[in-house]
Amino acid sequence: MDNQIQRYHSNHFSLFHTVTDAPNDVTTHLHDCYELFYFISGDLTYYIEGQAYKLCPNDLILTNSRELHRIVFNSKCRYERKFIHFKPEYISSFQTGEYNTLYYLENRKLGYFNRIPAKDVMEYKIDELWGQIEKAALESSPESGMMMKAIFVQMLITINKIFAKYDHSHVDHRKYDHKIVAILEYINKNLEEKISLDILQQKFYVNKYYLCHIFKLSTGFTVFEYITYKRIMRASELLMSGMPALDTAHAVGYSDYSTFYKAFKGITGYTPKHYYRN
Repeated sequence: MDNQIQRYHSNHFSLFHTVTDAPNDVTTHLHDCYELFYFISGDLTYYIEGQAYKLCPNDLILTNSRELHRIVFNSKCRYERKFIHFKPEYISSFQTGEYNTLYYLENRKLGYFNRIPAKDVMEYKIDELWGQIEKAALESSPESGMMMKAIFVQMLITINKIFAKYDHSHVDHRKYDHKIVAILEYINKNLEEKISLDILQQKFYVNKYYLCHIFKLSTGFTVFEYITYKRIMRASELLMSGMPALDTAHAVGYSDYSTFYKAFKGITGYTPKHYYRN
């Protein structure tokens, strides 16, 4: 059971601080916003788009609205975290043609470089900026909302600076299964096509049973779970652009509309038509 210590919510910005005494795994999901996840304590592995991050206290995880992620707990240790959900509209007034505040959040390769390690979080004082946002959130003064936003923008600029520092050297610091990376890229580029284990086996020269094993081990998802989530995420974008539901189903690789309907409702909680209306 979660013990919520602090919460702040507005149209485009939400701030949370929660504690769970006996955590359960968090199933595959994504958000319709960006998330900054500040890990305080617990024993978990954070899976994002094919990468597994074993977290240490004060690590910061960043995900955008296109990245599937899940959390697997390695033990029932007390789990404490803070997180911020926000939409780009929240800081639109701070964006300029010369500087994109969300550059690294938006332009990373999916699942790559989602973690800022505790060392950099502390060195660049992101923890202090987070504390200042929390303090402003508790105030009821007329200027508190503006103060929160200004500090948050400062935090995003600091995050950009950290990633810019990583830019020329961090590739060698992480070990990736390049075959899994290639398979993920193939799936994301071919969602409208038939994708089966036999096809992946033939294309990537890997036994399909072994592929299932290493895919789940590397990503935290089964192959078909990943494909389904990606297809439904793409379908939601097409529906919002005005594409009819039947055409959308075909555009994301479903020849049978009833299968698409069940998958879409199972993941989003809405029928395709109701999703567009809502």
